Amino acid sequence: MLRTLPLLISISILQGCANYKLGLPEGPPFRTIFIPAVVNNSFAPQMQILLTTSLREAFARSKTVRIADSRKDADATLEITVTGYQRRMATAQQQDTGQPASFYLNLNAHGTLVNNRTGDIYFKSRPFVGKIQSYGGDKLVERERQNLHILARNLSREIQQEVTSTW
Repeated sequence: MLRTLPLLISISILQGCANYKLGLPEGPPFRTIFIPAVVNNSFAPQMQILLTTSLREAFARSKTVRIADSRKDADATLEITVTGYQRRMATAQQQDTGQPASFYLNLNAHGTLVNNRTGDIYFKSRPFVGKIQSYGGDKLVERERQNLHILARNLSREIQQEVTSTW
C-alpha cells in the first residue's frame, strides 16, 4: 500500500498537467467573420460608411480571423449598431470661457456576435465606446468632421480587440 501511494500521487499530478497548454491562450472559436454594414441610429454624419470601412480594415490587419464576403461563407457574423454620438466642451477659449477650444467626442455602439453554423450567440448588445478629444480653436466644426474618421478608427480597434481577444 505504501509503495502504490507515491505512484497514485504521481499519476494524479501528471493527469492534471495533461490538459495544460503551454503558450498563449487560443484565439476566437471561428476563423472567418462577416461584417454587414453598420446601422447608424445616431446623428453622427456618414458614420455608417466610416465605421463599416474602419471595422473591415481593423479585422483585415489583425490576421486573427479572415473577413468573409457573405454570411453563408463565414463562421460568425458581427452586427454593429451606432447608438449615440455626443460632443461635450473639454476646454474653453482663454478670452471667452463660453467659447469652446476643444470638445470631447464620444461614439457609442452595441454589437452582437453570432455563430453562423450553430446559431449560438457569443455576445448580444455588448456596449462599445470610442472617445477622442477634438481641438481646433475657431475651426471646431471642420476639425470635428475630420476627427470622425479617427473616432471611427478608435471604436473599430476596440470592437476588433474585443471580438478576437482571448476566448
